[in-house]
Amino acid sequence: MSTTEAITTANNLFTVDLARQMNGDQNVVVSPLSIFIALALICLKAQDTAEAQMKQVLHFKNCRDIHYGIQRLMSELQRTNDYKLDIENTLFVEETSEISKDYMNNYNVWYNSKPEKVDFRNAPKAAWEHINRWLKEKSEGTFQNVPETLILNNTKIVVVNTAYLLANWTQSFPKHKTHHVKFTMSTNKKVPVQLMSAVGRFNLQTITDEKLKILELPYGKTNDLCMYIILPDHSNDLHKVVQSMSYEKLTNWTDQQYMKRKYTKVFLPHFEIDSAYSMKGILSNLGMPDIFSDTKAKFTGISEDNLFVSDVISLATVNADEDGTKDVTNIDDHLGFLSLMLPEVIFTADRPFIYVIQHKPTKCYVFYGTFQKP
Repeated sequence: MSTTEAITTANNLFTVDLARQMNGDQNVVVSPLSIFIALALICLKAQDTAEAQMKQVLHFKNCRDIHYGIQRLMSELQRTNDYKLDIENTLFVEETSEISKDYMNNYNVWYNSKPEKVDFRNAPKAAWEHINRWLKEKSEGTFQNVPETLILNNTKIVVVNTAYLLANWTQSFPKHKTHHVKFTMSTNKKVPVQLMSAVGRFNLQTITDEKLKILELPYGKTNDLCMYIILPDHSNDLHKVVQSMSYEKLTNWTDQQYMKRKYTKVFLPHFEIDSAYSMKGILSNLGMPDIFSDTKAKFTGISEDNLFVSDVISLATVNADEDGTKDVTNIDDHLGFLSLMLPEVIFTADRPFIYVIQHKPTKCYVFYGTFQKP
């Protein structure tokens, strides 16, 4: 296994762990890869139990040259002009802490960036405003503000990570075919939703034992990036599917060798989900509580001061409209002669489903989410 493959496997294992941990009744969008990289920034110089816990949760056991591997993976993901994937990660550190030159050099070499110092101790509100200005600049105004309650005068380190995607469907959904229908939530309550539709040849898979249908929706001309819609047969099955999901299952569900290309009529909700998560509780539950403890965290490789991570704040957005994740120049791939044929399959996402955005050449999961209510 190459370094990049090992890092991808670690990220994908982490994706499944996050999915199970975030299994609830709300819409979810998260970039496991963005969080994975942000935590690697801290793990770079973590020590003792903090380091051991992080490596366990991030599945680094079989990874050599971790930071080189992440650098190579990001290079693969951003090689094309077919889409724009923007992942940003920064450590905001209390300005009175002296950061070691060795850490600064490693941070810059592997992640082409540096930590930012802010005055958490004396001016937490100004520090909060600074972080939000950084967010606005890096995301071109895409993301909402970090909750002010997360920034206190005893804050030492806040890790902020963001991820957003600019991409178009390979085959778009004609806007004139979008119409209102009823969406059945897990409670069996029916609510209105805008349902887009398209007809074409799509990769599909049916998992009979799990009572699932899986649809691949590719992006761009190269199809290097795609969204998998994982649709349970029944509206109230999503929670159970996520809870029983494993790395092996998700790998098989998104494996090209099990897909069959069929002429399909697709119905998909028009949705946009923005998120801003405090990951402290989630990551502690996954097995890395010590990085958040002022008595157990050990980051002397970063600074001789008594540093601990106050929170890891994760922001992500996914927008599925007629064109793709963002309303930018459309790429049409309509096959006119197919309109005269009857579809072999009708795929209707009118109930809760899982979606995963994957980079197909590396098989890396970039985004994960659930759509449960319009």
